[in-house]
Amino acid sequence: MDKNKDLKITETNGEFSMPKWMDCTWRRIPCSQDNCPICGRIKRDREKHIAQGEDPDSMEAALKDIGDNFKEAMTMIKKDAKRLGIDITNIDDIGEPPEPHEFPLYNKIKDWHYDIYQMAEQAQDNLSAWPSLKTGLDLLWYANTILAKTYRQLCNRWHLKQGDEYGEEDYQYTKYVLGECLTIIKKSLQGLSNTYPEEKGKFSLAFVMLSGFEKEILKI
Repeated sequence: MDKNKDLKITETNGEFSMPKWMDCTWRRIPCSQDNCPICGRIKRDREKHIAQGEDPDSMEAALKDIGDNFKEAMTMIKKDAKRLGIDITNIDDIGEPPEPHEFPLYNKIKDWHYDIYQMAEQAQDNLSAWPSLKTGLDLLWYANTILAKTYRQLCNRWHLKQGDEYGEEDYQYTKYVLGECLTIIKKSLQGLSNTYPEEKGKFSLAFVMLSGFEKEILKI
């Protein structure tokens, strides 16, 4: 059995698709495999920072590693895409999309995201444990992710409307990510509603509001 099967870029019906290891760039719990281009690199980066007497959790280290890892990941993707005979537009040629606040949908999700974190802060002030439970951690993590990915998808759509070829592959992948995030968030909210009936009203409202945005998010 090929242990690296999920780490390879695949081709379906002649079309390029993102490798499975790209999920480790956004999932709260990544695969943690040493041979994963994302997880393996993160582990090596941490060991390097520690060996150099640096704090691997510092903002400086994180920003440097994120930049280096993204460049390496994109290089690998472009090499495999070229091997498959698929052309990916040079990312240096693309234009700058609008700022996040210029997209009405982003602003809606941002307000929802703010309410979620306000709920978490109030829960911590009241010594409620839900922000530290798996369902709570998932809710907070993927609330951040869906906000970031909504903007990313709006940018992808903007590029496509401008006639830029850049963004088609990422558009399809980000649509998948958004769908996964929505499923996880709704499951988390339902779980929290059942575990904390005294706060059910807040979780239910957050669920209803997100459900109202769902079709709009997936139709970007």
